[in-house]
Amino acid sequence: MAGEKEEKKLYYHGLKEQKKLDVSRLKYLSLLLSVIGVAVLLVVAQGAQAPLMDVKEVTGNYMMNYAVVRLSGTVASVPYVSESGGKLSLTFTIDDGTGQMDVRVYSPLADEMIERGMVPFPGDNVTAEVQLRVRETYTYAMLQYLEGLKFNSKLYSENPETVKELTENMSNTYVAVQGIVTALSNVSSGYLLTVDTGLAPVTVLIPRVLLIKNNVSVKVGDTVYAPGIVYLYKGTSPEIVVRSLEQFNVTPIESAPLVPLAEASGYVGMVMSVQGNLTGISYENGRYVITLTDGVNYLEVLVPREVLASLNPFEVASGSLVKAAGKMGDDGRLVGAYLKAVKPVNTEFLPVGVLTPDMKGTIVAVRANVEEVQKVGSNLKLVISDGTGRIDVFIPSATLRELSNETLSGLKEGLGVEVAGYLDEYRGSPEIVVYTGEGIKALGRPVSPSEVQLPKVKASELEGYTGKLVDFIGTLQGLTYANGTYYLNVDNVTVSISRDALMALNPLEAGDGSVLVIRALVRDPDHLKGESLTVQTAVPPVQMRPDSVTPEMVGRVIVVAGRVTDVANLSGNLKITLGNLPVFVPRTTADELTYVPQEGDLVEIGGYVELYRGEPEVVVFHPEAIGKIEQTGPVEGTVSDLKSAVEPLLLTVAWDSISYENGEYYLAVHDDTGSTTVTATKELLPNPIEAATGSILRIVVDPLSGSATSLEVANAVQPKLYRTGDVTLDLKGEVIALNATAVKVSTVGNNLKLTLDDGSGKVTVFIPSGAGLNITEGAVVYTAGYVEEYRGAPELVVYNTEAVKVEGVPSQGGATETAKEVTVSELSSATGQVNLTVVWEGVAYKSGYYIAVSDDTGNATLSISRELLPNPFEAGTGSRIRITYDADRKKVISLTVVEAVPAESYKTGAVTLDLKGRTVVVEGTIKDVYNGKSFIKLTIDDGSGELVIFIPKSVAGDLTFSEGQRVKVGGYVSEYRGAVEVIPYTADAIQVR
Repeated sequence: MAGEKEEKKLYYHGLKEQKKLDVSRLKYLSLLLSVIGVAVLLVVAQGAQAPLMDVKEVTGNYMMNYAVVRLSGTVASVPYVSESGGKLSLTFTIDDGTGQMDVRVYSPLADEMIERGMVPFPGDNVTAEVQLRVRETYTYAMLQYLEGLKFNSKLYSENPETVKELTENMSNTYVAVQGIVTALSNVSSGYLLTVDTGLAPVTVLIPRVLLIKNNVSVKVGDTVYAPGIVYLYKGTSPEIVVRSLEQFNVTPIESAPLVPLAEASGYVGMVMSVQGNLTGISYENGRYVITLTDGVNYLEVLVPREVLASLNPFEVASGSLVKAAGKMGDDGRLVGAYLKAVKPVNTEFLPVGVLTPDMKGTIVAVRANVEEVQKVGSNLKLVISDGTGRIDVFIPSATLRELSNETLSGLKEGLGVEVAGYLDEYRGSPEIVVYTGEGIKALGRPVSPSEVQLPKVKASELEGYTGKLVDFIGTLQGLTYANGTYYLNVDNVTVSISRDALMALNPLEAGDGSVLVIRALVRDPDHLKGESLTVQTAVPPVQMRPDSVTPEMVGRVIVVAGRVTDVANLSGNLKITLGNLPVFVPRTTADELTYVPQEGDLVEIGGYVELYRGEPEVVVFHPEAIGKIEQTGPVEGTVSDLKSAVEPLLLTVAWDSISYENGEYYLAVHDDTGSTTVTATKELLPNPIEAATGSILRIVVDPLSGSATSLEVANAVQPKLYRTGDVTLDLKGEVIALNATAVKVSTVGNNLKLTLDDGSGKVTVFIPSGAGLNITEGAVVYTAGYVEEYRGAPELVVYNTEAVKVEGVPSQGGATETAKEVTVSELSSATGQVNLTVVWEGVAYKSGYYIAVSDDTGNATLSISRELLPNPFEAGTGSRIRITYDADRKKVISLTVVEAVPAESYKTGAVTLDLKGRTVVVEGTIKDVYNGKSFIKLTIDDGSGELVIFIPKSVAGDLTFSEGQRVKVGGYVSEYRGAVEVIPYTADAIQVR
């Protein structure tokens, strides 16, 4: 109670005691008022703008680091875009009059800016709300959101003025330029073009920011229409910056119409192309002027050095057919931006002394030694000499910049150079102007007098060079010898030459028709005294057989090939006989022979034809003109190849008939290229019961003797069964079968003679070496052989005793039972003819064609005739095939495609050894053609890389090939000395376009 009394004393006197208040709820009210206040402040803050500040105020001000401000000014730079880690960033510069500041935009905001076309370009007036980054030496800004960038105005026009040149006072204007692209480079800021308007070159930049989402195809020579902003690069050089690709337009140079020279000047302002022979080059006011002609009309083409440099002066001489493209000016001259040599003519090296003022403007090439090196401003001047004269060489600064350090270091006094350019005149003296870095080569050594090129003269030009030394160019037509001197017939001009000089002509490599360069003294237009000889273009002689050489060939340079039948030493001279043809080797040559043939060798010998006692003989003048032909095995060929071949040929032929004479059998055969008769021993002949005339044979033939060295049946035709009374002399040479009763049996020495009769009439059957056969009268005999004439009547000659069957032979003769179905795993134990269905895995050739096949039980490699292989265009490896296989002869005898899988098409550069054995289809342009004895080798390219196509002539048939043709080929992938090649096996899979 005392406490309560004390508490009451705290109230003022006279006041009554009040009711107690609960203040605990006030804290909730105050919290609510605080939240409402902050929300109001946030709304107000969002509506407020960042302060607008000058670049000068914030640059280097650490107090402003991370501050958000607004900058307003003119865009003063080309927007720069970069990609790093797959993310874009974009930078542009704002100039507000107090200074400049870079504004950076990062991904994904940069991507959105580009997609929405909100990229600022030079001249645009913008306001950007940015966050600052202040570094020690660099202050920049970052755009945080796209709405923070406002375009106060854009520098743009729907129809800008088209100008022909730019000046500095055009800065920050929107104009357009139209002209031809003469230079193009891919720089960090985009594509930089030089556009020739016909009045002046204009620089155009396509910023990389426009290339991020768009593909732009433009090249030198194209005509462009480019609108954009004039921007002063580095503050002084005006260029057009394209801000929109919608207005940018490209007309490719390829679409420029070809206009005749005579009509070109009539199309002022038109972009066109022309063709003409190059007659001259000169320089005029910063450009080069080339003159083209069609023989009657002339046209001048103005080109910058960069365009002219596309014509390598070593490879494109005056007279070359050149294509030029550009825009026709109103002065009748073409403002060119594109040059291409359509039919180039190589520039010949000339002695300095023959360069005369009337050659001014023509392209010349010289090989000489440097006498002086002079620096003329930023250019270089050389004085060179080759012993026939001295001349200045002018190398402009632009050309000088293209020379490698190695070339520059080689331009020293006393060292040799090769120079090509156009001939000009400076202060009354001739000089060679080198307009491209490709026009000068430092040899790194002095040029010797022997390297100086003399005038190259043809037979029709000799009259003007009497008494002078020239390089005579002509075609070899023959060679003779008299009184210790050799005489060449070159384009009907007689050239005497020493034996030592003649050693440059190996007749195994170069014969009649070869182009020779002979350094000679012109005595008169019909007689020259030769000093040296070079084979410029070798035409190898066609190999001839010894029996083909005739007296009419006297003086001709030939190559004969054959087997040596005799070798004799005649007092140091050598006489070699090929077949019946004598070959004479004089003592001087015989002493130097690198190979002396022996009797029985197969050789090739080159020389010239001479008459000895009225008969032709070949005289050998070169010690390396006798070579041994190494027989590495037969090469696949055709019947027509037998006429010129010397090595054994593997022929695939149809068997037409057979006969016998003087101990040898004669087989008449043919293929698509012709027919022939070859001799064969009885051991090589097939069993006539198994293969008759009409069968396809694979025969290896020695073309020099015409005899077969091996024979196999590729596709057997069973002999036709005749009634004995139907055998007449009309069947002479054919292999037939008889099934009849022996009505008479007699032996004649070691031979057996039968008379057979099946009721239709009697016929005699003669069986050489058949006396040991057990045949009695009344026996039924099934036999096969060829029909021959004996004493005016037909007779069947059975040359194989195994072709005689007594009793139990079906009357159909030669018919076989239905082939049994087997699997691959059962092939090794199979006999006779069997059928199997397999997948074709691969193909190869080794003395015959083989296919790799497989089924669920295993895989195997089987011999097959080429004719049975399907066209790879229709069915290649991977196809499912059904084959009939002769297990006894181990050969496929028929093939049917069950499920075709056409060979896959490949790029030429994509065919590798990983595909070896597989069939492929390739297509490309022929880059090179090589004709071998029994094959044709093509090099083709579809742009992805070169590929060799090896075509056996037995496959090529009548097809011919030349460079520039386009071919489509199906074949199998093979390997030759580590290189990949495709080999077609049927002419149907070779298409020439």
